[in-house]
Amino acid sequence: MLTKLREFRCKHVSVSEVGDGFQVLFEKIQDSEVGYVLVQRHFEYPDGRKWYIETDDQEFCGHFHFRKAWLSRKRLHVLFGIKPVREIRVFFKATDSVYAEVQRVLQIMIPEIRLMRNADVAIRPEPNSKTALD
Repeated sequence: MLTKLREFRCKHVSVSEVGDGFQVLFEKIQDSEVGYVLVQRHFEYPDGRKWYIETDDQEFCGHFHFRKAWLSRKRLHVLFGIKPVREIRVFFKATDSVYAEVQRVLQIMIPEIRLMRNADVAIRPEPNSKTALD
């Protein structure tokens, strides 16, 4: 499985909820268009269980089915798309209250997300993966 990888280190995290729409925004620098990851999902209309992701890299933008997702106190890790599979790792800092909101909203958007108790837990690559994960 060919995988394209992007990593982000973000100091600012915000969560929004409007009606049936949810989003989590990770930013390296607040209100900057460089070094950000936006994850959104709207439930007003049938969405085919796709969520929207946007970054400063066009190859990592669009509506996708997620393949796998993990969340820990300091990291969001998602695999999504097909041919190539895309992989994003977001390392972030957040207060306890902001992290609680991030966790709540991501669980709504991606019910199958795996919650990791320890940020240092290694995620093992799939058998034929060309990208080694942490």
